[in-house]
Amino acid sequence: MLTCKKHTGDIAGHDYVMNVLAQLARNSGLRVRINRKVTTTAADSNKQGDVQAMEFGIPGYDDLVWHVSLVCDRIGSSTQHGLNGKLQLSDYLNARARIKINRYRRDYAAKNIAFAPAILSVAGKIHSEFLRLL
Repeated sequence: MLTCKKHTGDIAGHDYVMNVLAQLARNSGLRVRINRKVTTTAADSNKQGDVQAMEFGIPGYDDLVWHVSLVCDRIGSSTQHGLNGKLQLSDYLNARARIKINRYRRDYAAKNIAFAPAILSVAGKIHSEFLRLL
């Protein structure tokens, strides 16, 4: 079950998606690194994705790194009485993907590593860029 860590404090959903993504890459015959073994970006920023597929086959890049992120479909908190549990109507998957792309893509490209966000909602929606890779 995917869980929203804002409301539950649980990262089980994130780790589950990360492990499934790694297994899909392995099943495709790729060597995979996950979690702390993923290559970091340039030394000055030292960012790290969640799953790295070695020798992925994208021209001009050596590997592909994904950063898994789960987004809650609902907004608010118990302190925001009018918003708590209200369904998000904005393009929240694309918004999260843009944040991840801006944070990681350029730094990984400097190391000849392609970057793609792996964004899912806790209700099961999948961001289009991640869905194309699946």
